[in-house]
Amino acid sequence: MITGFNIDWTRNSLFYCKFRTYAFQVTTMISFTCICLATIDQYFATCSRIRWQRWCHIKIAYRIIIFAIFIAIIEQSPCLFLYEHIKISTTNIIICTITNEFFIQFNTYFNYLIIGNILPYLITFSFGLMAYRNIKEINYRTVPLVRRELDKQLTTMVLIQVIYTFFSILPSMIIYLILAYGNIQDLVLIAQLRLIYAIMTCLYYSYFASPFYIYVCASERFRRQLIHVISKIHLKRFQARIATVNQVIPHI
Repeated sequence: MITGFNIDWTRNSLFYCKFRTYAFQVTTMISFTCICLATIDQYFATCSRIRWQRWCHIKIAYRIIIFAIFIAIIEQSPCLFLYEHIKISTTNIIICTITNEFFIQFNTYFNYLIIGNILPYLITFSFGLMAYRNIKEINYRTVPLVRRELDKQLTTMVLIQVIYTFFSILPSMIIYLILAYGNIQDLVLIAQLRLIYAIMTCLYYSYFASPFYIYVCASERFRRQLIHVISKIHLKRFQARIATVNQVIPHI
């Protein structure tokens, strides 16, 4: 709405001004954490050492995710207090922004650059490569065939996610660094880079919706399960509800 139609509700509501940025950064941090944990989990699942395989457990995953959500909520809480309505004197336009210089630097370097770009890329890339190496070695282990094929399929899904991470996160980070620290004086070049950055930002946002489509395309088992859930469970439930509504009670 803001970019496409120039409808900025953050100018009208101080609560929305604060909560929009807070919710965006919390959910972004949680999403990155879950995808990174999925890559780490796949590395542990394909390890040959039993002590590392023990970390691949659903209860441990629940605890880590709950802890990560708690950290994200606390770490991003300054957004609820430091975002304010500021009126630009030259244009008389109210904008939603931060005035605290320390938090501006913290938000730019730590939240956006490290948490939102560098760290997810390094974690998914590193553990994805190690999981791929484990899969290469799994053929030489005495592992049941079903378990071996399942590990290969899951690792393929994770590796495709890692590759997509490379193409969705890295370009926007590079363009951002060039714009922020390149000291470019050419206005035409700046406009071109901003256009490229806007396109790369759309690709960056697609990263958060990509896991579902990647898993559907990469995994036959996932596709079968999805079709089963949609057609056998939800569709039958919907048809049963329609049949119940259409029943006519006879009058005696």
